[in-house]
Amino acid sequence: MLTRELLNSRVRDGVLRPTFVKRDDAALLALATELLADIEAAKGHPRDEVEEALALKAGAFARPKVARGLVKLLLDRVVFDEAEAGVAETRWSHLRTAVQVLRALPPDATLETYDARLESALGTPLGAVREALYVDLPGSRALLGWDGERLSAQDLVDRYNLALAQGPLMGARRLTLRAFAPELLRVRKLLRWLKFCRLVAEVRRVGDDWTLEVEGPGAMLALQKKYGLQLASFLSVVPVLAHWELSAVVDDGRRRATLALSNKDPLRSPLPAALGHVPPEVASLASGFEDADWELDLTPLPRHMGAAGLCVPDLTLRHRVSGREVALELFHAWHAAPLDRRLAELRSRPDAGLLLGVDRALARDEGRKETLEAHPQVLLFNGFPSARKLRERLALLEPARRT
Repeated sequence: MLTRELLNSRVRDGVLRPTFVKRDDAALLALATELLADIEAAKGHPRDEVEEALALKAGAFARPKVARGLVKLLLDRVVFDEAEAGVAETRWSHLRTAVQVLRALPPDATLETYDARLESALGTPLGAVREALYVDLPGSRALLGWDGERLSAQDLVDRYNLALAQGPLMGARRLTLRAFAPELLRVRKLLRWLKFCRLVAEVRRVGDDWTLEVEGPGAMLALQKKYGLQLASFLSVVPVLAHWELSAVVDDGRRRATLALSNKDPLRSPLPAALGHVPPEVASLASGFEDADWELDLTPLPRHMGAAGLCVPDLTLRHRVSGREVALELFHAWHAAPLDRRLAELRSRPDAGLLLGVDRALARDEGRKETLEAHPQVLLFNGFPSARKLRERLALLEPARRT
């Protein structure tokens, strides 16, 4: 991600547009190639040294702000050494010894005398002690390599454009995505990534076109940063659609505008192979769910809700004998408004085949607590529902029947 000072955008008539760079910009691709080579050559060097060298190269580029953005994205993807345990304690011990030696010196002692007595007291060559004194500080840690797969120059430029679009979403309160006649397989994978990002969307389908309305955390300002990161993560897979438009109302504290993006922008998804990724907590639930009567499906289809809407369950449970299906949709702490809508839909149009997994943080509201605790289709959880709780809830359902 790019920090606010590294973002480039313009606002005209209330519409915010990132200032994208050309994907085939020769000078930018050449710079990206040099930066990648510099990272490879800097393995084993301390972080301060690496950052200083990259900063100097970025400052010499014709567009230093763009270059600093590339450097930021590179540094986000590399790994630096972790400090060994006990370094801080050793440092304080050495410093206390240094103070004791200094106090014991006569007034006319020279620096050479001090160094000799200190080295003797420490029992270690003074040069080695000084070199290791602050190795636990971030700037002294050595560069080890890449955190994952190494980028190409084109990958880096593409990630820069994507980061320009992701940045404004840190202040977004609502996101609308329209997909025009997409392949159904891509829609299903996109919806799975939506759940991976722990987002809840109101989904509508009109003819061959799909619309997703993703609502923000509302008044829960403490969750805004985390929610913004999840919206940004979701955006990273939107460009796999062939024809799409996205809008989001964003507010960075200084102004409010509408971010507008589409397939005409130079955006590329870095995650085509991960579109079917299953959230680790869902995978953990699946691995721990052993039930003689029910089997678990991690690729559920969208489910009709209300008069014309669709919901996107996190998983589906299927009875082995009767074939009855029960979908589970999860609502986390920032999903208060979507949860209220879903409860209202269940009141107006009951759906016995849907369970709502609800974070207990949403039950703290007195107006909602009693409803959630008494609702036969609500499974309350802390953090994430356990396999045991899920089995207990399934056991309370009416006898399975063939659907």
